[in-house]
Amino acid sequence: MSCVTLDVMVYSSRIRAGIGAIKRCFDELSLCAQDSCFHEHGMHNAAENAPLVLVACSGGRDSLALVALTAIVCASRGLRCGVVIVDHHMQPHSTQVAREAAKRCTQAGISEQYVFIQSVQVTNSGKGEESAARDVRYHAIIEVAQRQQAAVVLLAHTANDQAETVLIGLKDSAGLEAVAGMKAITFRENVQFARPFIELTREQTTGICEDLGISWWDDPTNGDTLEQNLELGENYPLRSRIRHTLMPYISRFLHANMVTLLSRGATLAQDDLDYINAQVDATIPQVMFVDTTAQSVTLHAEQLAQYHPSIRRRIIARALTAVSLRFSSSHVQAIDELSVNWHGQKPFSLPNHYEAVRRNHRIVIRLCKDSEHANCRYTR
Repeated sequence: MSCVTLDVMVYSSRIRAGIGAIKRCFDELSLCAQDSCFHEHGMHNAAENAPLVLVACSGGRDSLALVALTAIVCASRGLRCGVVIVDHHMQPHSTQVAREAAKRCTQAGISEQYVFIQSVQVTNSGKGEESAARDVRYHAIIEVAQRQQAAVVLLAHTANDQAETVLIGLKDSAGLEAVAGMKAITFRENVQFARPFIELTREQTTGICEDLGISWWDDPTNGDTLEQNLELGENYPLRSRIRHTLMPYISRFLHANMVTLLSRGATLAQDDLDYINAQVDATIPQVMFVDTTAQSVTLHAEQLAQYHPSIRRRIIARALTAVSLRFSSSHVQAIDELSVNWHGQKPFSLPNHYEAVRRNHRIVIRLCKDSEHANCRYTR
């Protein structure tokens, strides 16, 4: 490892905001300076065994801004910095787009040995093309992160993405989870992900690229190249239509910056949700038992009834998740009634030939003993 002192570069306010966001993220993740010389100004060479920070990069403005600033922060702390670029092969010239993204990453200071291009094939399994692409993208990123033993993978989601996620969530759910949006730090398959730009706007990431002279690729399915007053058709992904058409409309209609309001509201809601989930974590061992052999879950009905509805509902949701069931709020409500309003209800059906039944002081979620029984024919 060597340390070289350089002249301090003067950064714009947008670049300083981005660097500050990444530094705060790293502080929370305990990714601190690896040697005393990294407390001094200048660019430094990281040790070969220093923690590796990976950035998921699409070649768009948000991710390239994140790559460029993460390279700066990593260099100032003695951390290795790399990128993962996923070529989905869903658009013409996608391979060329991936190569161009890799080139821009190396120009931003990423060593070629830490530039990983993953080629994947997207198969629509019925959840929709956008969802299928997201699943294979995460799988490819996780594969690289695990192979390289990365300390964290950074995602370039911004406040705009957060606000859009809230609106998409409200389409499918009225719960706190929808309002809370995306977590700043999360885990998938034991890989840590972080979103340092979650409070920065897309206007700021665009400005960062402009300030650094970075050119970017605009995904044509985002509709970024179309006029703002042109409504996107249903052939565009829902998120693109929300970003291009709905969000500007409701901002004009309400005379408010809805990106700011929704994203800040998500941060507050996430704090509340974290507290509630901590209470659920502490409560579950007292009221829930999972039998993996019998593929069933047992809930202690009377103990469950003593808790606040927000706790009960989430315990029930976790019980259903434990046996891999897709469920709705009506399923949760019906099971909750077995706990707080027990009056001898009959067993009722759940997806995939499961049933919920109360026996004395226990609520059991199990495979129906007779899958042809009328109560158990509901399979979706």
